[in-house]
Amino acid sequence: MRDRRHEAGQALFEFGVTLPILMALVLGVIEFGYALFQVQLVTSMAREGSNLIARQVTINDAEAALQTMSGLVSFDANSTLILSVVRLGVGGANNNVPIIVQRHSVGAFAASSVLGDPPQSAYQGSPDYNAYDPDNDGSIRVSGVLPNGFTLTPGESVYVTEVFTQRTSIVPFMPLPAMLHASAYF
Repeated sequence: MRDRRHEAGQALFEFGVTLPILMALVLGVIEFGYALFQVQLVTSMAREGSNLIARQVTINDAEAALQTMSGLVSFDANSTLILSVVRLGVGGANNNVPIIVQRHSVGAFAASSVLGDPPQSAYQGSPDYNAYDPDNDGSIRVSGVLPNGFTLTPGESVYVTEVFTQRTSIVPFMPLPAMLHASAYF
Protein backbone atom coordinates (compact mmCIF):
# COMPACT_ATOMS: atom_id res chain seq x y z
CA MET A 1 0.00 0.00 0.00
CA ARG A 2 1.29 3.47 -0.93
CA ASP A 3 1.66 6.42 1.38
CA ARG A 4 -0.85 9.10 0.31
CA ARG A 5 0.82 11.87 2.29
CA HIS A 6 3.49 12.29 -0.41
CA GLU A 7 0.85 12.54 -3.14
CA ALA A 8 -1.04 15.25 -1.22
CA GLY A 9 2.18 17.22 -0.88
CA GLN A 10 2.84 16.93 -4.59
CA ALA A 11 -0.65 18.24 -5.45
CA LEU A 12 -0.17 21.16 -3.08
CA PHE A 13 3.20 21.94 -4.64
CA GLU A 14 1.73 21.85 -8.18
CA PHE A 15 -1.13 24.10 -7.09
CA GLY A 16 1.35 26.54 -5.55
CA VAL A 17 3.37 26.68 -8.77
CA THR A 18 0.37 27.18 -11.09
CA LEU A 19 -1.58 29.63 -8.90
CA PRO A 20 0.62 32.71 -9.63
CA ILE A 21 0.48 31.97 -13.36
CA LEU A 22 -3.30 31.58 -13.29
CA MET A 23 -3.73 34.75 -11.19
CA ALA A 24 -1.55 36.76 -13.58
CA LEU A 25 -3.60 35.47 -16.51
CA VAL A 26 -6.94 36.24 -14.83
CA LEU A 27 -5.84 39.72 -13.73
CA GLY A 28 -4.47 40.43 -17.21
CA VAL A 29 -7.78 39.49 -18.82
CA ILE A 30 -9.68 41.66 -16.33
CA GLU A 31 -7.34 44.63 -16.87
CA PHE A 32 -7.46 44.34 -20.65
CA GLY A 33 -11.27 44.12 -20.58
CA TYR A 34 -11.47 47.17 -18.31
CA ALA A 35 -9.14 49.12 -20.64
CA LEU A 36 -11.34 48.23 -23.62
CA PHE A 37 -14.38 49.39 -21.65
CA GLN A 38 -12.70 52.73 -20.90
CA VAL A 39 -11.74 53.22 -24.57
CA GLN A 40 -15.32 52.51 -25.62
CA LEU A 41 -16.67 54.92 -23.00
CA VAL A 42 -14.38 57.79 -24.04
CA THR A 43 -15.18 57.21 -27.73
CA SER A 44 -18.90 57.15 -26.97
CA MET A 45 -18.64 60.39 -25.02
CA ALA A 46 -16.81 62.13 -27.87
CA ARG A 47 -19.40 60.98 -30.41
CA GLU A 48 -22.30 62.04 -28.20
CA GLY A 49 -20.76 65.47 -27.61
CA SER A 50 -20.34 66.14 -31.34
CA ASN A 51 -23.82 64.78 -32.00
CA LEU A 52 -25.32 67.19 -29.45
CA ILE A 53 -23.56 70.34 -30.63
CA ALA A 54 -24.30 69.44 -34.26
CA ARG A 55 -28.01 69.49 -33.33
CA GLN A 56 -27.71 73.11 -32.19
CA VAL A 57 -27.78 72.26 -28.48
CA THR A 58 -25.90 74.92 -26.53
CA ILE A 59 -22.37 74.04 -25.52
CA ASN A 60 -23.38 74.35 -21.85
CA ASP A 61 -26.14 71.77 -22.31
CA ALA A 62 -23.78 69.42 -24.19
CA GLU A 63 -21.23 69.77 -21.38
CA ALA A 64 -23.88 69.00 -18.74
CA ALA A 65 -25.05 65.93 -20.67
CA LEU A 66 -21.51 64.58 -20.98
CA GLN A 67 -20.76 65.18 -17.31
CA THR A 68 -23.76 63.09 -16.30
CA MET A 69 -23.00 60.39 -18.87
CA SER A 70 -20.42 58.55 -16.82
CA GLY A 71 -19.09 58.50 -13.31
CA LEU A 72 -15.74 57.13 -14.50
CA VAL A 73 -14.82 60.22 -16.53
CA SER A 74 -15.39 63.33 -14.44
CA PHE A 75 -13.92 66.46 -15.96
CA ASP A 76 -11.55 67.42 -13.17
CA ALA A 77 -7.79 67.03 -12.74
CA ASN A 78 -7.81 63.66 -14.54
CA SER A 79 -9.93 64.49 -17.61
CA THR A 80 -10.56 67.26 -20.11
CA LEU A 81 -13.43 67.88 -22.52
CA ILE A 82 -12.96 70.24 -25.49
CA LEU A 83 -15.98 71.25 -27.59
CA SER A 84 -15.27 73.18 -30.81
CA VAL A 85 -17.12 74.43 -33.89
CA VAL A 86 -14.94 75.02 -36.97
CA ARG A 87 -15.91 77.10 -40.03
CA LEU A 88 -14.22 79.01 -42.80
CA GLY A 89 -13.74 82.68 -42.02
CA VAL A 90 -16.07 84.94 -44.02
CA GLY A 91 -14.12 88.19 -44.01
CA GLY A 92 -11.17 90.17 -42.76
CA ALA A 93 -7.81 88.55 -42.06
CA ASN A 94 -9.45 85.13 -41.59
CA ASN A 95 -11.25 85.07 -44.95
CA ASN A 96 -11.40 81.46 -46.28
CA VAL A 97 -9.22 80.19 -43.40
CA PRO A 98 -10.53 77.46 -41.05
CA ILE A 99 -11.25 79.09 -37.68
CA ILE A 100 -12.67 77.87 -34.38
CA VAL A 101 -15.80 80.01 -33.99
CA GLN A 102 -17.00 78.35 -30.78
CA ARG A 103 -14.80 76.74 -28.16
CA HIS A 104 -15.15 75.56 -24.59
CA SER A 105 -12.82 73.46 -22.49
CA VAL A 106 -13.68 71.74 -19.20
CA GLY A 107 -11.28 69.98 -16.87
CA ALA A 108 -7.75 70.53 -15.63
CA PHE A 109 -6.00 67.58 -17.30
CA ALA A 110 -3.13 68.89 -19.45
CA ALA A 111 -4.17 68.12 -23.03
CA SER A 112 -3.68 69.75 -26.42
CA SER A 113 -6.40 69.80 -29.03
CA VAL A 114 -5.67 68.45 -32.50
CA LEU A 115 -7.11 71.72 -33.85
CA GLY A 116 -4.77 73.93 -31.84
CA ASP A 117 -5.20 75.70 -28.54
CA PRO A 118 -6.54 79.24 -28.91
CA PRO A 119 -6.79 81.24 -25.68
CA GLN A 120 -10.10 80.97 -23.80
CA SER A 121 -10.07 84.79 -23.61
CA ALA A 122 -10.81 84.91 -27.37
CA TYR A 123 -14.31 83.55 -26.69
CA GLN A 124 -17.41 84.90 -24.99
CA GLY A 125 -18.87 83.13 -22.01
CA SER A 126 -21.83 80.88 -21.43
CA PRO A 127 -23.97 79.47 -23.05
CA ASP A 128 -22.43 79.43 -26.56
CA TYR A 129 -18.79 80.54 -26.19
CA ASN A 130 -18.67 82.39 -29.54
CA ALA A 131 -15.46 84.06 -30.74
CA TYR A 132 -15.30 87.81 -30.07
CA ASP A 133 -13.78 88.70 -33.45
CA PRO A 134 -13.99 85.74 -35.84
CA ASP A 135 -13.05 87.82 -38.89
CA ASN A 136 -9.75 89.22 -37.62
CA ASP A 137 -8.49 87.26 -34.59
CA GLY A 138 -5.55 85.17 -35.82
CA SER A 139 -5.34 83.21 -32.55
CA ILE A 140 -8.53 81.25 -33.34
CA ARG A 141 -7.24 79.78 -36.59
CA VAL A 142 -7.07 76.00 -36.80
CA SER A 143 -3.40 75.10 -36.46
CA GLY A 144 -3.86 71.34 -36.78
CA VAL A 145 -5.13 69.25 -39.66
CA LEU A 146 -8.73 68.17 -40.04
CA PRO A 147 -9.11 64.38 -40.30
CA ASN A 148 -8.62 62.47 -43.54
CA GLY A 149 -7.74 65.57 -45.53
CA PHE A 150 -11.21 67.04 -44.89
CA THR A 151 -11.68 70.46 -46.48
CA LEU A 152 -14.35 72.95 -45.51
CA THR A 153 -16.60 74.73 -47.96
CA PRO A 154 -18.12 78.18 -47.27
CA GLY A 155 -21.09 77.97 -44.91
CA GLU A 156 -20.19 74.49 -43.68
CA SER A 157 -19.47 73.76 -40.00
CA VAL A 158 -17.56 70.91 -38.41
CA TYR A 159 -18.48 70.02 -34.83
CA VAL A 160 -15.58 68.56 -32.89
CA THR A 161 -15.55 66.98 -29.44
CA GLU A 162 -12.34 65.76 -27.85
CA VAL A 163 -12.16 63.81 -24.60
CA PHE A 164 -8.85 63.25 -22.82
CA THR A 165 -8.68 61.17 -19.67
CA GLN A 166 -6.13 59.45 -17.52
CA ARG A 167 -6.83 55.73 -17.61
CA THR A 168 -7.44 54.10 -14.27
CA SER A 169 -5.76 50.77 -13.76
CA ILE A 170 -6.76 47.72 -11.77
CA VAL A 171 -3.40 45.97 -12.19
CA PRO A 172 -0.49 48.42 -12.24
CA PHE A 173 2.03 46.15 -13.98
CA MET A 174 0.16 45.98 -17.32
CA PRO A 175 1.87 47.95 -20.13
CA LEU A 176 -1.25 49.78 -21.35
CA PRO A 177 -1.46 53.49 -22.26
CA ALA A 178 -1.85 55.86 -19.31
CA MET A 179 -3.87 58.44 -21.28
CA LEU A 180 -6.93 57.89 -23.46
CA HIS A 181 -7.99 60.31 -26.18
CA ALA A 182 -11.01 60.24 -28.43
CA SER A 183 -12.28 62.80 -30.89
CA ALA A 184 -15.39 62.91 -33.04
CA TYR A 185 -16.06 65.14 -36.04
CA PHE A 186 -19.62 65.72 -37.22
